[in-house]
Amino acid sequence: MNYKNIRKLTGTYRNSYGLIKVKAVLLLLSITSANISAQTRAGDKQLPNVVFILADDVGYADLGVYGGKVPTPNIDSLAAQGMRFTDAHAPAALCAPSRFSLLTGSYPYRNGRPGGSWDVNNSSGFSHNGDRTKAGRHITVGEVMQEAGYRTAFFGKMHLGGDVYDKEGKVIREKAKLNTMDYSRGVGDNLNDHGFDYWLGLLSGIQHEPYAYFENGKFRPVNPGNPADNSSTRLLNNGFYRVSDNGLSEIVEAGRIPARGDVDYDSSQAGIILTEGAVGFIDKHLRKNEETGKDQPFMLYFSSQAIHVPHSPPFDFDGDPSTIDEQVYGVTGAMTSDVLYELDLQVGKIMDKLEEEGIADNTLIIFTSDNGALWPNVTHYGDPEHDNNGPLRDYKASVYEGGHRVPFIAKWGDGSETGSVIPPGTVSDQLIVGHDWVATMYELTQQQMEEDQAMDSASLLPVFTGQQAEDDPLHEFILYQAGFAYDGAIREGSLVLVVDRDNKATELYDLSKDLGQENNLIGEEAYKETVARLHQKFLKYNDHDNATVNPRTTKTFRAN
Repeated sequence: MNYKNIRKLTGTYRNSYGLIKVKAVLLLLSITSANISAQTRAGDKQLPNVVFILADDVGYADLGVYGGKVPTPNIDSLAAQGMRFTDAHAPAALCAPSRFSLLTGSYPYRNGRPGGSWDVNNSSGFSHNGDRTKAGRHITVGEVMQEAGYRTAFFGKMHLGGDVYDKEGKVIREKAKLNTMDYSRGVGDNLNDHGFDYWLGLLSGIQHEPYAYFENGKFRPVNPGNPADNSSTRLLNNGFYRVSDNGLSEIVEAGRIPARGDVDYDSSQAGIILTEGAVGFIDKHLRKNEETGKDQPFMLYFSSQAIHVPHSPPFDFDGDPSTIDEQVYGVTGAMTSDVLYELDLQVGKIMDKLEEEGIADNTLIIFTSDNGALWPNVTHYGDPEHDNNGPLRDYKASVYEGGHRVPFIAKWGDGSETGSVIPPGTVSDQLIVGHDWVATMYELTQQQMEEDQAMDSASLLPVFTGQQAEDDPLHEFILYQAGFAYDGAIREGSLVLVVDRDNKATELYDLSKDLGQENNLIGEEAYKETVARLHQKFLKYNDHDNATVNPRTTKTFRAN
């Protein structure tokens, strides 16, 4: 489908909470459509608020709009009012490496730790490429937006590393010593140091210690009456989660493996706490604007815990099990689909807040997932017909399509043809990567991109606004990475060359004819030269031993 002639926004492009004037980017929008009124010329417009929503382990076919059987009406509504992508990919097939990339616009291997920063004993990959022997620092999208005048916030699962300390104040780098972590000392080298004015997060998600929330680098107990000391942050965990009859989960105090966390931690309440935090941030931001008389825009990065294990849906989404106002547990008939339903409620709460405040029409909302679908052995869906990955081969952590092809949806406007920057109800088959949103923010705010930053990110604005024809690829090629970077692949057009951990080319697939990747073409004579060319290109760009200086895979964005 070619979107070059799709009509863009007409009339006044309004935003009561914008600060920075859109310059070249809105001029760029205006020249592509004869329907733009004089009121939309550059200089009259203000930047939108931005909400980036990252789901956890949501597969390509998990959502209703992608063919899933679990009700996801709020996310489906985003697609109906915006653009849905069919060929979007996570930067890696596992969460920790993807999360670095989604904040920086660079592939995971560029920070010297291609497998990601899983544990809190890992140093931040932003500050020194994850390895102090390697030079370089990675600018996050938060820093880009702060530079443009945005107030920025992060809520949710992190897996980004940092500095945690023992009682003597020494940084802990050995995982075996995490049981000596002094919660009262908080977390250093955190998101406040990397572009976020405010953050509330789970350092290792809901599945690993510490089982606790941290706010702006400090331990935030679920019960404010519990201080950060050893007596309130020690519990036992054997890796198994129990869900009681009322839907509330708890860490089973069994086994002999010590783990750390808030004694009041309950994984079923994580989504509620994070969503309430995000909605509260929007409210406080707008009230702050009223108090100061400013029209400052905000960027909200919402990193949901759903649908990662443990699948522990809350009994009621308002957090009060004594009443049933918005039931989650049991709604779909199984735990995994209940948590997927909860994810949709989280999105709905944020969307409702934007509508309630009258700012939804001028908020760019992006929704995607950190990697491909969960494996069948850990999922339970109420509808036996639900297939979380559709026709794709394999699942999360795999180098095959099912490991990293994900939903990607973008909305900007009121959902009408004449009131939307992104044409509503459109579908794009462009090959994109989740971290392309970083370069999109550079272009949106007209920030200069340094040569060694966002090295693999291409702006999506031309696609969003219909300037990029479907037969004009945004990327010449992209790289795939299996979960821990053991295997990789290079994608060019419809061809995918798989390269094993020994850097040997082992498989070739043509996705235009074989989306399920069942027919390996590697041995066919007709593809011999193609295999050799793609293999050399993969080795050139996927050089883990020279991570900071190997070539960019995309052009450096230069502001007009």
